[in-house]
Amino acid sequence: LTVLDRLRIALSNLERIPAHKLPSPPHQKRRASVAIIIRIRPFSKNNCHYNEEKNINNNDEELSSFKNNIRSIDDFWTLPWVNDGIPEILYIQRALREGDRWSGQMAFPGGKQDPEDADDLDTAERETFEEVGFDLGNNELFMNVGALDDLEVTTTFGKTLLMVLCPFVFIQLTRESPKIEISGSEVASTHWIPISVFFDPKLSQKFNPISIDLSPRLAPQSWILQNILKTLIGRMHFHCIDLPQSNLTTTETTQSLEMSSEKLPEKSSDEFHNTTLRLWGLTLQMTSDLMDMMYRLDEEPPRRLDASRPKFDYWDDKMGEWLE
Repeated sequence: LTVLDRLRIALSNLERIPAHKLPSPPHQKRRASVAIIIRIRPFSKNNCHYNEEKNINNNDEELSSFKNNIRSIDDFWTLPWVNDGIPEILYIQRALREGDRWSGQMAFPGGKQDPEDADDLDTAERETFEEVGFDLGNNELFMNVGALDDLEVTTTFGKTLLMVLCPFVFIQLTRESPKIEISGSEVASTHWIPISVFFDPKLSQKFNPISIDLSPRLAPQSWILQNILKTLIGRMHFHCIDLPQSNLTTTETTQSLEMSSEKLPEKSSDEFHNTTLRLWGLTLQMTSDLMDMMYRLDEEPPRRLDASRPKFDYWDDKMGEWLE
C-alpha cells in the first residue's frame, strides 16, 4: 500500500472509531488540546512539488475562489489533485522560554484550555489560530476528521497528574495552504513533515537518545541535592526521532523518502538523520497513535515509534520502573 492508501485508512478509522475521552478528576481540572493538521501537497503538471501558501484565512474575496462542496472524507478523495500528492503533517518548534516545560521542543499547535472555551475542540481551534494563524473552524479550509485518545500529562515519574491532553485531527481541504502566521512569543518555526518519514522501520528499531538532566526537576531548590542526584542516577535518556529541516524560520520540508504513488520504504535514508529537529515525548506518542490508525482492524501495526522505554546512565533497569 502507498502512503496515500494508509492515510485513507487512517481518516476512515478516525471517522468511525470514537476516541477515548478522559474526564478531569476533581483534584486536577486543567485540560489542553492540540491540532494534528494533515495536508496533501500536490504536484504541478511539470511534476514539480507544489503547494503555494496564500493568505486565505480572513480575506472573503480570495476565499471565494476556494469554495468547495466537501462535506465528507469521501468527497475529499474525489478532488483531482488529492491522489497524486504527498501527505504531510504540520509540526511547530516551540520558542525558547524560561520556565516553559516544553520550551524548544517539537510539538503540534495547541495549548491549555481557557475558561471561555466551549469545549476541548474549541481550545484546539483557538490555540492553533493564535500560534500559526490557521482558522480550523473554517469548513471551507479544514475538516475535523476525529480525535485520538486523550492522554494524561504527568510529572516525570508519573506520580502527579498535570493535565488531560486532547489531540484532534484535521485535514486541509484546499490545494493551496493558508499562509502561516507565527506567534513569535510561542513558536520558533513551523515544519511540514512528510508522513512517509514515519514508515522508516529503523526509526523504532534503533534507540536514538535525547538526554535530560532530571536533577533540577527532582530538587529544584537545592543545588547540593541536585549534584547528589546527578552522581546517583546521571541523566535520563528518551528515544527520539530526527526530523528533516531547512534553515527557514517558517519551514516547509519538501523532501520525501518516496513519492506517494510508490511503495512504502523498506530501508531508511541517511538524509533524514542529520538534523537538529528532535521528535520525542508526548508529541512522539501522539504521532505513534496516529500511525497506528493507518492500519485496518485485521492488520497488525508494526512496532510503535515510541516503543523504546527511557534509560538511565547508572542505575538502569528502567530505574526501578521509574522509581515505583
